[in-house]
Amino acid sequence: MNARLQAPGITPQLLLDVFDAPVTFHRCLVPVTGGITSALLLSQAIWTSQWLEPAADGWFLRSQDDWTQETGLSRWEQESARRALRRSGLLEERRIGMPARLWFRVRPDAVWRALQAAAGQSL
Repeated sequence: MNARLQAPGITPQLLLDVFDAPVTFHRCLVPVTGGITSALLLSQAIWTSQWLEPAADGWFLRSQDDWTQETGLSRWEQESARRALRRSGLLEERRIGMPARLWFRVRPDAVWRALQAAAGQSL
């Protein structure tokens, strides 16, 4: 058999390169946010918020490329998810600086109320 026609095998290094870090999200956020992409973005924002210094007051900076790298969401998926999260009051955004950079803050009280409401509906 011609070596050029053989498909390369799956090597341990290839597996490590492809399966570097899983993207996870909290399933309970899907009914709260209205969809998987919004739940994924909010899950990532909550995770990020856990590592902030208290002086940050919950605000953190993320570029579009950062979100894509962390979640795999495209620009349009991010924009849709962000819009849904802003409308529901679960995520705040603000532009600061010149050029303007986009900062985010999870509203934990709103997330908690939404989770409580969703739990009450499922009973």
